[in-house]
Amino acid sequence: MTTMTLESPPATRLVTLAEYAALPQHPRYELVKGKLVEQMTASAEHEESVILISHHIVTHTLANRMGKVFGSNRGFVTIPGAPSTSRMADVSFISNERLNRPELHGMLYNGGPDLAVEVVSPSNPAAEIARKVAEYLAAGSKAVWVVNLARRTLTVHTLDAAPQTLTDRDTVDGADYLPGFACAVADLLPE
Repeated sequence: MTTMTLESPPATRLVTLAEYAALPQHPRYELVKGKLVEQMTASAEHEESVILISHHIVTHTLANRMGKVFGSNRGFVTIPGAPSTSRMADVSFISNERLNRPELHGMLYNGGPDLAVEVVSPSNPAAEIARKVAEYLAAGSKAVWVVNLARRTLTVHTLDAAPQTLTDRDTVDGADYLPGFACAVADLLPE
């Protein structure tokens, strides 16, 4: 989601979902195993990619009345209980069938979106991205796209197949999680 994350200083107690949901929107945090992780400001290239991805997915979902697309202000509880984890994908899609899930404490969805998109910056550790992918899939996401701007790739992660890495010469499709969607990977990346 961002160019870098900073973990909060060690605390004597863990933050609950209710406390997390009550935080002001700025600065922005993800909740990772009960600890606040501040999300740093993203690069212009990162933001441009997020807008391009959002545009193509929104255009498709609106034309087909498939569900809703959200930006990075929507929290998804990927690990419930205590300590909890709530992630904020750069772009997320929730199908009409899953939109009726109740929200937890305001803007937090219980479980992953149908599709979560994470745009990686060079300072994002590979282990952090791998954790997010695993959490989204374990929390019910049907797919996670990891967009690597430096390599100009998009890797599709699903539970039932090995990750598929596409280059800017390939086309990504929405399989069963975003039916009928197809877009050149190059169209999702800044020039």
